[in-house]
Amino acid sequence: MSDRTAKAPDLAVILAGAGEGRRMEGLGPKALLQVGGSTRLERVAHPAVGEIVAAVPERLVPEARSRLDALPNPRGARVTAVAGGTTRQESVRLGMDALQRSLSYIAVHDVARALVDGALISRVLEAARETGAAIPALPLRDTVKEVERGRIVRTIPRDRLQGAQTPQIFARDILARAHARSAATDAGATDDAWLVEAAGVPVAVVPGDPSNLKLTEPSDVIAIESHLRAGGAS
Repeated sequence: MSDRTAKAPDLAVILAGAGEGRRMEGLGPKALLQVGGSTRLERVAHPAVGEIVAAVPERLVPEARSRLDALPNPRGARVTAVAGGTTRQESVRLGMDALQRSLSYIAVHDVARALVDGALISRVLEAARETGAAIPALPLRDTVKEVERGRIVRTIPRDRLQGAQTPQIFARDILARAHARSAATDAGATDDAWLVEAAGVPVAVVPGDPSNLKLTEPSDVIAIESHLRAGGAS
């Protein structure tokens, strides 16, 4: 992994992983679920990263901190875990509150995105440095239907639609303002770009990565491990 434009770490990472993984059918929370021989906490590394805070279920904080402490850390990044909240927004805010280093940019990454790699992080970070806010996304392949009560309401043209991924990276002050606003309005957003958009800040989009698969159900573990065995990036 490389980021030639970074002379010193300027990126903090918040790992959003406080969910209990109820759709994983007993496999447990995604933050500590092993896929391809390692947990989600063990797959985030990049030269620009100076701090990592993982938001995990409260009962898993000691184990998460232990795993993070055991990671190779040649650049001396600060790493820790904190108890997340009852919603994704709350977990990210708690992660932001736990940051101690005044780094210019914050990446929010879902631990469910198990195969993020350095090239993707670099693309998003470069765009965020230029614009203040950036996310990766991929064009949708499926025809999209709006459905109500089991019936199609309309078909939505997909030529302008893209599926958002993480990491989503923002200038620190932009993300802080967006979360402060959402706390007051209870926006209920499903990602941080939604909050930043609602605050009136344009968000740049860079090409995502088809390999940046999302771990949602037990079958996804099989798909991700197959991808790794086939030589996919980790």
